[in-house]
Amino acid sequence: MLKPFLVFMCPKCKNFTNAPVGQKRRRCSYCGKIIDITKAATAIFDSPEKASAAVKQFNASRGGDAFDQAVRKTREKMKELIPLTKLRASDVKSNLRQDLPSGKARRLMRLLENEATEKACTLDRIELLCAEYQLDWAWVEHQLTKLANRGVIVFPRPWSIRLVQIASASSKSDLKIDASKEIIVLLKKAGGEMLFDEIVKHFALADVGIDSVEESLDHLMSRGEIYEPKSGMISLI
Repeated sequence: MLKPFLVFMCPKCKNFTNAPVGQKRRRCSYCGKIIDITKAATAIFDSPEKASAAVKQFNASRGGDAFDQAVRKTREKMKELIPLTKLRASDVKSNLRQDLPSGKARRLMRLLENEATEKACTLDRIELLCAEYQLDWAWVEHQLTKLANRGVIVFPRPWSIRLVQIASASSKSDLKIDASKEIIVLLKKAGGEMLFDEIVKHFALADVGIDSVEESLDHLMSRGEIYEPKSGMISLI
């Protein structure tokens, strides 16, 4: 029996694509954005072939009435196919070790090494395990896009990933470098506040990797010298 597929629109590029029923996320084949399927209007089809044909039709007409009608017809059917109980982190057998690395980038690589080295792992499972690895999904989603652009991970299917270049994921220059003092100087020059991405870019020019920057920021935060007033923004106390 063929598994039913959903058809939906990417919120970024507005192109239509598809995924099997039950998947929560997939990567857009057109722009690379990771789509949250649960937030999209979806139409259901009985087979991947029918879903692919619908994708071509909706992309040619840019959706329109045909897609709206398909969405209305399948809302009740979706309730029958998708279970009401959601998968919880406690339901997943984790390979997590007690000695988690201190930097977020290293924890993400540990997660990928554990889950996506021998075979592909779904985006849903990666998101589910984020809490156990002390990671924020929004940050992980952004990092996965960057890792894909660098060829560190691949998408065997748009809803699954596989780690293919463990060695290239971290830089040799990013070993045991404490950039705490330099970060304080940089923040003072910038008026006391900078975006995290701007700090990373600045130190990348000096061949200091993201792991070292993150660990240095963690040390400064633990010492009460800096704080994060909002996600992605670093400020002096």
